Amino acid sequence: MRITLSVIMFAYNEGDNIVPIVTETIRHLEQRLSDWLGDYQLVLVDDGSTDDTAAKIDTLAAANARILPLSHGTNRGIGHAVKTGFSAARMDYVTILPADGQVTVSEIDKLVPGVLDGADFVVGHYTQRKAVDGLGRFILSRGLRAWMLVLLGVRQPMDGVYLFRRSLLKQIRLTSDTFFVNLELPIRAERQRLDVRHVPVEVHPRRSGHSKVLGLQKVTAVGTEVVRLRLQFWKEHWSK
Repeated sequence: MRITLSVIMFAYNEGDNIVPIVTETIRHLEQRLSDWLGDYQLVLVDDGSTDDTAAKIDTLAAANARILPLSHGTNRGIGHAVKTGFSAARMDYVTILPADGQVTVSEIDKLVPGVLDGADFVVGHYTQRKAVDGLGRFILSRGLRAWMLVLLGVRQPMDGVYLFRRSLLKQIRLTSDTFFVNLELPIRAERQRLDVRHVPVEVHPRRSGHSKVLGLQKVTAVGTEVVRLRLQFWKEHWSK
């Protein structure tokens, strides 16, 4: 069995990373065409970069018909970039990759056996976050997990790396606008009692530049999204 795959890659001021990351991604996917991959598209979403990221994406797309370039024009955040990519996905399965190189395309190979075995959704969790991103990012990640456990009852670790059937986007309503949307999706899939499986994946240091998800304002926004999702779940429960 082979699957068709839409790879969503979102980028904000990743001018130093986007070309090598896309080149490596395309090379890996081409190699998998003789294995588990039947066809693919690469959706590149520029989230209003102020550097040359958008121009480099356009150049990459002009040289490869499998690449679909999209741009927000102004920065709208990871949540909006992911949703834009979802809307443009056309293959049977969907996954996401950041343009900073922290999750390499080869990690997708670890998710594929689950869907080939019939899973609706396979979600990854990082195995060495502290060693790669340092104590500060590790504490923030653990804090978010604790917050999700208290408010949402989520016990399984999940880090926003996943592979799922695109048809699920028609039955799962996403409300988050921050990068928390990457966690809302598998959380809602599990609440709908879909076949969701968890596998460990590796995270790597950024190729270049700095993280766009740190900072008090963004951390607060994500914490607020967790509260909103809890309230939304209550609303959905009582409206039945």
